[in-house]
Amino acid sequence: MPREEFLDELSDDFPSQRIYAYDENFRYETERRLLMDAVLEGTFEEYECKVKESDFGYKITADADFLLEVRYKEEKWQKSFPYIAQAFDIAEAAYRFFVVVPRVLDEGEVLLSNEAKFPIDPESYEMHDHCLDIDRPKPVERIYPPHLRLRGDFLSATVFRCTDGTFMLNIIHRRAGKHSELLDKNFTDDDFAEVIANKYLEVFDQEAIVPPDDMYECVYAKVTH
Repeated sequence: MPREEFLDELSDDFPSQRIYAYDENFRYETERRLLMDAVLEGTFEEYECKVKESDFGYKITADADFLLEVRYKEEKWQKSFPYIAQAFDIAEAAYRFFVVVPRVLDEGEVLLSNEAKFPIDPESYEMHDHCLDIDRPKPVERIYPPHLRLRGDFLSATVFRCTDGTFMLNIIHRRAGKHSELLDKNFTDDDFAEVIANKYLEVFDQEAIVPPDDMYECVYAKVTH
C-alpha cells in the first residue's frame, strides 16, 4: 500500500475513540495536551509510542511540519501534518486500528465462547425475551379449516396443515358420548397422513379399541409393508 494511502483512511472516528479502555482514553487526552503544550513552548522534538506485543509503533518528529511514521510488522507509512494535534490523532487512530480493535474482537470471541457454556435457566426466559427465538422452539400451530376430514362409525380422522409446513393427523374415537384421542402426530407428507388416516378407519372403526400405541404400530406396518 502506498505510504500515505492507509493514513488517509484514518480519522478521529475511524476507528472510533469509544473503543478505548478507560486508561487508554486517559493516556490519549493527557499525552495530547502535553504535546500541544510542548509545541507552544518550542520544546517539542520527538514523540514515540511502541506496543511490542502487537509489533506496532509510531513516531512523530518535528521538522518544517510534523512527520508521522507508523509501523506495523514489516510495513511503514509516513505523512506530514501542519499541526501536532493532527499528527497525534491520526497516529492514535492507527493505534486503535492495529492494537485496540483486534483486542476488542478477541475479547468478544472469548465472551461469546464462555457464554455458550452457561445455558439460560428456564426461569430467566421471562427476563430475557431475546432468548426465546434462539433457544426455545417456536410453537407449531394448526391452520384452519382442516386439510382433510374423514368420519366413520366410531373414528374420525382430521388432517391439519401446520405453520411449520408439516401435516398433523388427529384420530378421535367416539363411543357413548365420550371422546378418546388415539393419535396426534405430525407428518411431512400430506398424502402419507391421508393413507394413515384411511387405514385407521379401515382397520379400527369399531366400538372396542386397543392401546393407541399398538394401533399405530399395526396401521404403520400395514401401510409400509
